[in-house]
Amino acid sequence: MPPEFTLIPHGKGARHGRVWVRTVGDGLLIAGKMEGGPPDFPGDKNEILLKDHVEIWLAASREVEMPEVGWANYFGETTLPKGSDSCAEWQPVLQGENDTRKNCRDWADRQLRYRRYLKRLFVRQWLVAPGFSIESFATPAYREILTRFGGEQEVYVNEGPRLLKPQGDVRTWITNDGSGYSFQIFVPFTALPPLSSLKLSELYLMVDVFGPAPTGKKTGAYSTSSPARAYGDPKSFAALRLDSPANYRLTPCDLPLMGLDRREELSEDDPTHDAWFMPSTNPKSPYESDIFILMNDINSSRYEPGGLSPGIRLTHYFWNNVGPEEWVCGPPLSYRNHSQFESFPYLVSKVGFSTKRLPEGDLLIKTGPRVYNWESQAQCGACPYTQIKIFDLRKDAKLLGALSLGDQIDGSSLISQDFTMSPDWSEVTQYDKKTDQNGEPGPWSSTTYCLAVDTKQYQANVRVYKPCGHKDNVQPPNPPVLKELRDWQN
Repeated sequence: MPPEFTLIPHGKGARHGRVWVRTVGDGLLIAGKMEGGPPDFPGDKNEILLKDHVEIWLAASREVEMPEVGWANYFGETTLPKGSDSCAEWQPVLQGENDTRKNCRDWADRQLRYRRYLKRLFVRQWLVAPGFSIESFATPAYREILTRFGGEQEVYVNEGPRLLKPQGDVRTWITNDGSGYSFQIFVPFTALPPLSSLKLSELYLMVDVFGPAPTGKKTGAYSTSSPARAYGDPKSFAALRLDSPANYRLTPCDLPLMGLDRREELSEDDPTHDAWFMPSTNPKSPYESDIFILMNDINSSRYEPGGLSPGIRLTHYFWNNVGPEEWVCGPPLSYRNHSQFESFPYLVSKVGFSTKRLPEGDLLIKTGPRVYNWESQAQCGACPYTQIKIFDLRKDAKLLGALSLGDQIDGSSLISQDFTMSPDWSEVTQYDKKTDQNGEPGPWSSTTYCLAVDTKQYQANVRVYKPCGHKDNVQPPNPPVLKELRDWQN
């Protein structure tokens, strides 16, 4: 078959050659036939740039969109659209500090350096020779990010950068033909850079073939697949449409690749975020579960430049198999069976995510109890919040709220909270520790909610949890369910 690329020689002695690309099994096969005399391959990895070798470049996107350089707190976001030049126009919130604008300029310049490394994580470059395959573009950038930008004050959300760590090795076969040489390089899908679509139908590829370097030179003459070759720039790579597209699945509910930030409910008016994922599975097997977005993350007390821009916000998707070909998925609460899919305008947490089938056929779905931070714009934005929710998924796939409990633990009126649940899910008990009239810590109290059938609502036989008992001067759960709140209280 005709080749995808006829390589373009650059420099005296550069080889002529052709390159074919096909999807084979669980990866991409790149094959080439190089003309010329016998190759002089490296004897070890340290010689690879000085000898005959092949370089494969791959990216899933020609450009990685990032938010403007900036930082955020619970009251809003500050951006520097002109980089460090915007610091002259920025009005500091904290007055009286020395060199505030200089610190702003230094911070902004640091973010531009960081972004250069971050963008490299979205590209792969493999140096290939007999016995060697070295990823030499994203891997060094990953190490630089961890060593230069991973300090205590510059942590990522949810260990984000480790998700972008280059994974997987390519497999190579190189044959000395006597007159030139042939190569086959197999790139498994799991070694690809981040993808921005669950349907992989197109990649951006550049193939460079180098000869031995003359004395005193770092590299030799080369041939390339790109007429406008630019080192490390995907805009100069050729668009490669795969002959057999790969289709990934985000959870067994087949959820869309949607980036989540900090919301507790979803609506049609919510903004969406460009999301990415690292292909961790063969697209023919289940399932992808981790995606990420690039955003300026929030710190409640960050009024001056700080942190890294952008942060990498990871979303972990999860699911429960609740019957034959039947699943409930999150964080966007969703339901799928063999013939039906339903999505609901709620986000659920994996903490305490579980289900219980009732004898009548309804499915109770629980999330929590958990402690979280809402990242709100309220005055107590840094305060912990509690939450436990139970939904009733009816046999007709209609979702109704059965229970929603939770509070802001402000440390003044409400000091601590905890929850327990009976094994059969018929009762949920909330424990509260509040202050007394003098502002001193008071005793624990409890309120129990019992599962009942409410025939007064707009639909008959709606299952809800109703208050069914209250006690004062009780002992809280021991061991605590929400242990972090007991520690916070102390």
